[in-house]
Amino acid sequence: MSIALNTSTCSPNERLVCWHELINQHHISVESGPLSPVAAMNAPDFVGVGQIDEWASMQVLKSRTSAVTYTHGVGQLRSASHDDFICMLVIAGAGVFEINGSKRDFGQGDLLFYDSLQLYTLYFPQGTTTITLRIPRPMILSRVPQADGQMALRMEAERPMVRVMSGLLKGIAELDGYPDPAHCREAEAPILDVLCLAVRESYGETRRASPGQGRLLSRIKSDLIHHLGESELSIRHIAEMYDVSPRTLNRLFSAEGTTVMRWVWEQRLLASYRALSDGSVRQVTEAAYVFGFKDVSHFTRAFKREFQLAPSSLLTF
Repeated sequence: MSIALNTSTCSPNERLVCWHELINQHHISVESGPLSPVAAMNAPDFVGVGQIDEWASMQVLKSRTSAVTYTHGVGQLRSASHDDFICMLVIAGAGVFEINGSKRDFGQGDLLFYDSLQLYTLYFPQGTTTITLRIPRPMILSRVPQADGQMALRMEAERPMVRVMSGLLKGIAELDGYPDPAHCREAEAPILDVLCLAVRESYGETRRASPGQGRLLSRIKSDLIHHLGESELSIRHIAEMYDVSPRTLNRLFSAEGTTVMRWVWEQRLLASYRALSDGSVRQVTEAAYVFGFKDVSHFTRAFKREFQLAPSSLLTF
């Protein structure tokens, strides 16, 4: 079943809000973020047109919009009905992807791949045309286990497997009608296999650290254990601490099949587990804030997902 999205039926001053409501209702939880002064001035002329289709377990969104910002904040994390992965192909336009404390420029032909269980903002200052694939979490984690938690990639258009995946998405978007559900389900696996090859190609899973890089990685990990309570810890901040680029920092951790922020996330959860179980902290709220989590509800959800039990069950009275 297809769902058509079109703001032309809304009054001019409500079209931008209407578009965000449509995306919230049918695709993924977002809120209207601040636009540039020019975009804000032109908001009454906002145009948003799209179509959503189900491809077996996945969802395909084809859309064209004027300048727009999508923000996925704490409120969206709390209320989200999905915790899926997103793969977005930028057909036209360019923008900025802000996530994990860093900003990444992207342009036509690039793929964005990210875990929706994160705080992020997508800026499209000049408008855009995109094809977006929303993928159930288990379908990605069964192929790329290290994607859990903090993965966020901009995959450059010129990479071979990115080009293959982009061709698949364009082909899907150009279909007049989708195959029957049984055929869609059979095609899911090869589509996802190509996507995960592109992810591994960009993520650098096959890279291995040299002895010198291994020593640096060990020192970084040892030091970061003492900084887990700093909620503002980011890739950029950590890279500056060791006088390396964020790209180099990510390469160090990718050699072990993870990312720096995913590793920090895991250590925070493990430290909170130990503190709750040995009585070092007396409340779930205390555990969250002591180990760098700004939002208690988000901490509780992450804890349950990691350990299959509620943090409150470890409290000693």
